[in-house]
Amino acid sequence: MLASSVSSSVVVVLLLLLLPPSYPSDASMQWVKLDGSPLSHLLLDLGAGRLYVGGVDHLYQLTLDLEVMSHVKTGPFLDSPDCLPPIVPQDCPSATPTHNYNKLLLMEAGQGVEPGSLIVCGSLFQGICEKRSLSNISQLIYQTSNPVDTQYVAANDPRISTVGVVITTRNKQEGGAAGGELHLMLVGRGYTSRGPGDIPPITTRRLHPVTPPRRAFSQEEELGKLVVGSYSEYNNHFVKAVTHGDHVYFLFSRRDMWHKKEYRTYASRLCTSDRSFYSYVEVPLLCRGGYNLAQGAWLGNISGKPALFVVMAAGQASTPVATSRSALCIYGMVELDAMMQRAQEVCYTEGGRGGSGQEEAYIEYAVSSKCLKLPKVKL
Repeated sequence: MLASSVSSSVVVVLLLLLLPPSYPSDASMQWVKLDGSPLSHLLLDLGAGRLYVGGVDHLYQLTLDLEVMSHVKTGPFLDSPDCLPPIVPQDCPSATPTHNYNKLLLMEAGQGVEPGSLIVCGSLFQGICEKRSLSNISQLIYQTSNPVDTQYVAANDPRISTVGVVITTRNKQEGGAAGGELHLMLVGRGYTSRGPGDIPPITTRRLHPVTPPRRAFSQEEELGKLVVGSYSEYNNHFVKAVTHGDHVYFLFSRRDMWHKKEYRTYASRLCTSDRSFYSYVEVPLLCRGGYNLAQGAWLGNISGKPALFVVMAAGQASTPVATSRSALCIYGMVELDAMMQRAQEVCYTEGGRGGSGQEEAYIEYAVSSKCLKLPKVKL
């Protein structure tokens, strides 16, 4: 649980329910005061007994009883969303001391004899990322001072969301390294009006292995991305990215340009082994009562079955601005997967139309592809 205030610091409260069963029951609540308000990410590694917290200009590593093990200042630094790093004042007159908002805080598992890493991405320097030691975040494992344009990952605007997950898949395409494991990061980020404008809403980033000329966090040609014709019109707002089974799921709201151009919430799915995004599909999530904008989500269980718990808000007219009206809607993963499978079948084998002839599926994002009528054996 995070409790924030309007001051420049934040109090973190870690309740007993977050701790392992072996934790002493007489220490039901611990407190620690951290700088970096508002804190945005909390990552718990129960196996190693460590807690990572990311906020504005600050990154913390704590024990499970909330003792600070390590603290890193991540900003402010001279930067501008209009300039590409490295920032040189004479070449970037708009550069000013800028706060660094933590956008992604993820764990990458170890590879062979190599230890795992903490992935940290911020809003500075066009959203570049770095790897830090899981045992001591003060120790840098990877950082680039001169990134190439394919290494810009997170949104450079504090108001624009970025989500991501780390996956491990078989390495099938790289000659001598074939047969090993490939660590990838799938990232969903909203549209930003300043800075590089050609970054797709969902991209795949390489984590390991990285051998020259390849670079960590790079968006490479052979790694998939979601192709969008005019991203600013759809204005995706990403809320959550999770893995479940053999799939990665993204939850987001965006403008439905195909119909009434109103904002709706969508869930999308992608096979973890699919590097070309051929399996990508998204479906709208309806929540009765006019709740159309997802605000937060968690993958859990209800009655012993996996389900996606989504906090939804009612939007202000046809805008992405949420009102104070909200509700909790629950979507069973079995039913959600069935709807996605149905959308794929209708689009690829029925031209997008169901048995009644009504349109049930279509291809969005202003691309040239259309739903087809292929034999089901080809699906």
